[in-house]
Amino acid sequence: MRRRTRHLAAATLALTVVGVSVAAAQNADALHLQARELLRRNDVAAALPLFENCVAAEPANSRHRQWLGRARGLQTAQKGIAAGIGGANKVKAEFEKAIELEPNNLEARHDLAVLYRVVPRLFGGSNAKAAEQVAIIRQKDPALATQIEADFLARDKKPREAIAMHEKSIRLNPARPRPHVSIAILYQGLKEWEKSFAALDRALALDPKYPIALYQLGRAASLSGAQLDRGEKALRTYLALPIRPELEYPPLASAHHRLGGILEKNGDRQAARAEYETALRIDSAHKDSRAAREDLKR
Repeated sequence: MRRRTRHLAAATLALTVVGVSVAAAQNADALHLQARELLRRNDVAAALPLFENCVAAEPANSRHRQWLGRARGLQTAQKGIAAGIGGANKVKAEFEKAIELEPNNLEARHDLAVLYRVVPRLFGGSNAKAAEQVAIIRQKDPALATQIEADFLARDKKPREAIAMHEKSIRLNPARPRPHVSIAILYQGLKEWEKSFAALDRALALDPKYPIALYQLGRAASLSGAQLDRGEKALRTYLALPIRPELEYPPLASAHHRLGGILEKNGDRQAARAEYETALRIDSAHKDSRAAREDLKR
C-alpha cells in the first residue's frame, strides 16, 4: 500500500512537472510573439525584457536566444558608437549560444556571419570569420549560403554581381521567395522599376502573403508612382498580417509611411496625412513621416 502511494505521488509529481513545463513553453511562445510585435513597432526597449523572459523560461531554446541577439543588435545600432565593443560582444554571445544549443540553426549562423561582416574590426568584425560561418551553412543549405554571399556583394555596393548571385541561389532552391525580394530591392536601388515589380511577382507567386514581398511591393509603388493600386492593396494586406514566427517583418511605421506616399500620389492628401500621423504614433522618431507630414502643410 505504501509503495503504491509512493508510485502515485511520483506519477502525480511527474504530471505536474510536465504541465508546468508545457505552460512555461506556451507562455514563452506568447511572450516571443509579443516581443516580435514590439520590434515591428521599433520599440526595442520594450521588446528586450520580453525576450529575456523567454530565455529565462526556456534556457535551452535556440530561437529565443537568437531573437534576443537580434534585439540586442537593434539596441546597439540605435546607440551607435556609444555601444562600443561591449554591445557587439553581447550580440555575438547570444548568437553563439543559439548555435551551441542548436548547431543546425542556420539562421543564427547567418546572423553571426552578418555580424562579423558589418561590425568594424576594432569591435570584433572579421570577414574571415564571416566566411567560416557561410562555409558551415553551405554544407547544409547551399542556396542560403549563396544568398548570404549575394547580400555581402550588395553591401559592398556591387548590385549587378549581387543580383547574379541571388539568381544562382534561386537555381539552387527555386522554392524560396527571399532571394526574389532581395533582387527586387536591388532593382529599386537601380531605379529599374519594372524588373523590381517582376521579381516581387515571382516572390508572391511562391507565397502570396510573404510579408517582406508585400511591403516591398508597396514601397516600389510609393517610390516609382507605378502600380499604385496594387501597392496600396499590398501594404494594407501586410498591415493586417499576424506574425508568423519563422519570418521577418518590416517596421509598421515604414509601411504606414509608404501607404501615405501612395495615397498622396493618388491625390488623397487627408488620408495620406492620417497615415503619416499613424506612423509617428507608432514610432515618434520616424523622420521621413515627419517630413512628409510637414510637406503636406505647404
